[in-house]
Amino acid sequence: MKDKISTTVREIVPSVIREMSLRAMAYDSVISLGIGEPDFDTPAEICREALQDALAGHTHYTPSRGDEELVEALLEYIKKNRKIELSHAQLTVTHGGMGGLIAGLRAILDPGEEVILIEPHFPSYRAQVIFAGGTPVLAATSFQDRFVVRPERVARAISPRTKAIIINSPNNPTGCVIPGDVLDELARIAVQNDLMVISDEVYDRLIFEGPGESIFTRPGMAERTMVVNSFSKAFAMTGWRIGYCYGPEWLINEVMKVATYFTSCPSNVGQRAALAALRTDREQFERMAQEFKDRCTFAYDRLREMPGVKVHPPSGSFYLFPNLEKVTDDTTQFALGLLDREQIVVIPGDAFGPSGKPCIRISCTVERDLLGKALDRIERFLDSYGERSS
Repeated sequence: MKDKISTTVREIVPSVIREMSLRAMAYDSVISLGIGEPDFDTPAEICREALQDALAGHTHYTPSRGDEELVEALLEYIKKNRKIELSHAQLTVTHGGMGGLIAGLRAILDPGEEVILIEPHFPSYRAQVIFAGGTPVLAATSFQDRFVVRPERVARAISPRTKAIIINSPNNPTGCVIPGDVLDELARIAVQNDLMVISDEVYDRLIFEGPGESIFTRPGMAERTMVVNSFSKAFAMTGWRIGYCYGPEWLINEVMKVATYFTSCPSNVGQRAALAALRTDREQFERMAQEFKDRCTFAYDRLREMPGVKVHPPSGSFYLFPNLEKVTDDTTQFALGLLDREQIVVIPGDAFGPSGKPCIRISCTVERDLLGKALDRIERFLDSYGERSS
């Protein structure tokens, strides 16, 4: 009966990240460094305020753009934290950051048009481009360049059918933060070639070195950039499924059209929780960001002492992306063996594109003692890996 399934859906590879999590369920003492989700619960005061709002009747549809109070609070938040002043019509709340991504791609792509993905990249980008009728085109990066893209590689990937570029900084899976001068050059390429840019900035509050900059602020980019963001990472609110996106009014109007037909509107209760988060003291979220930085630094210091492992110091997000090319030429088998023998979940790098093949992604989203135990097991597995794989 597989012929009843569309060719597009059949050809999409299931999520390796989810697959590794499902495999882990067969083991008893797993430590998962696989899922990119904060291990912190949503703060209790946010939950209480959302519950009170639900009891007060915030359980119905909201406007497609989102809860009016939340929209206004987001405009103020972006103005204060990103120094970007937007009109009401330039922003819409979405069903998670993923809702913004798919609505944006659906809004701009005609069948067969190309989208350049800078890889290693979040695997959903490729699937979402294909679901929107587009064709993904890869621009490679290298470990030697700390996975910062060379703009000339993006320029070489452009064809007459190129419509957009997706950038992600801080990056999932590498933790790379794109420097300002590279953003300047990417903006110049986009303007010169009349391309749209979708800038995924969901980790913008988790930057460990240097300022967090946005391509949206570059000359000529406010009219051709859609920024996607979310409450999931910075506010520990993954399960509430609230994101938002902003850009030129002409584009956001069409994004809203797509989102309305897909989801009608985001969760009302989720939006009230997001509003409560914006009104909550930022200090607790800053402590959470500092904890992720400390964990990443701790893991980096351990990993760089392990034989055969190359790793860059963390720049942002909560990921490390160590290179194991001196250990193995198959990080998928390495990850499966690590799960089987040591009950540790990591994600093989080729899930994120060819540039990631020699690497594994480690999410520093468990508390420090548990992270230390996981690193002990990884080191033990590395010590005997050559013997086991021979």
